Amino acid sequence: MNKFIETLRYYLVEKESKWNYLFIIIPFILLYMYISYKHNPVEYGNYTIGYIDRIYWPIVNHKKVSYEYTVNDKVYSSSSIYRDSADPKVGHYYLVQFSLEDNSYSKIYQDIPVPDSIKQAPPGGWKERPEWAKGK
Repeated sequence: MNKFIETLRYYLVEKESKWNYLFIIIPFILLYMYISYKHNPVEYGNYTIGYIDRIYWPIVNHKKVSYEYTVNDKVYSSSSIYRDSADPKVGHYYLVQFSLEDNSYSKIYQDIPVPDSIKQAPPGGWKERPEWAKGK
C-alpha cells in the first residue's frame, strides 16, 4: 500500500505532466454530476401551486425568483433563475412541480400562471399536470 501511495504521489505531485490535471478535474466532474442528479429529482414529481414572494438580483449570480409552495400542510421555500421570456410577477401564483422523494426539491413553471378560479391544490398535489396547464 505504501508503494502505491508513493507512486501516486510521484505522478500527481512531482512529475510534471498534463495528465495530472485530469486526475484533479475528474473528481470535480463526478461531484458535479452527482449534485446535478441529486438536486434534480423533479422529473416524476407531483404538481402544486407556488407563490412568488420576491424577485431579486444577487451580486454574483443570475436574477432569481424566490417562491413558496405547500405540500401536506408544510410550507417550502425555493428559488429559481428568472426567465425574461416568461415575465413572472411578484404576488402571483404559478405551477410548481416537486419531488416525491424530498418535497423540498422543486421546479417552478414561470410561464404557467394559475387561473384565479383555482384557489388551492390538493394536499399531496396533482399527480399529473392539471388540465388548465397541459397546453402550455
